[in-house]
Amino acid sequence: MSKALEEMHEADQKGFTLVEVVVTIAIIAILAAVATPVILRWLPDYRLRMAARDLFSNMQLAKMTAVKSNTNVAVVFNQAVGGTVFDYAVFVDSNNNVEYDAGELLVAGVRLSNYQGVQFDPAQGGGNGLTFTNNDDGLPAIAFRGNGLTRNNAGGFGAGTAFFSNTNARTLSVVVTAAGNIRIN
Repeated sequence: MSKALEEMHEADQKGFTLVEVVVTIAIIAILAAVATPVILRWLPDYRLRMAARDLFSNMQLAKMTAVKSNTNVAVVFNQAVGGTVFDYAVFVDSNNNVEYDAGELLVAGVRLSNYQGVQFDPAQGGGNGLTFTNNDDGLPAIAFRGNGLTRNNAGGFGAGTAFFSNTNARTLSVVVTAAGNIRIN
């Protein structure tokens, strides 16, 4: 093979040139710069939706557990269990007082700190973001009976709303009706 052909063959090597790599990195950097503000605006709203959906799901779990076991299952807000204060706790209320007592089965305990930037909306529900009737411990609470209907601490029908807000000043609420219907607004 002639020397000219060998030089052409060597020039036909596979790979990227430095210019191609620099252009690719520049395009990725531009896309990241455009996407970052969108993601930063979207993330708090995502966390807000997840916190509301989590409460909705745990309320449904409380209702289903009550019906399945034919017993009261309570959801109490700002509840301490074993030295941990949960923003809300779901437990089997074996003595039907809508208060957590030692030995009662904890079904779920949730802390809003898991949803950075989300809180119960202090502008709603008398300053704590909750409109549920307080139990004898002074904590907002609601229970589900074995028939799926709600109950408050006094034995009557329970109902209420939990209002959530985030750092984008957006709000969502989880509503529980006296008939035991649960929805997100």
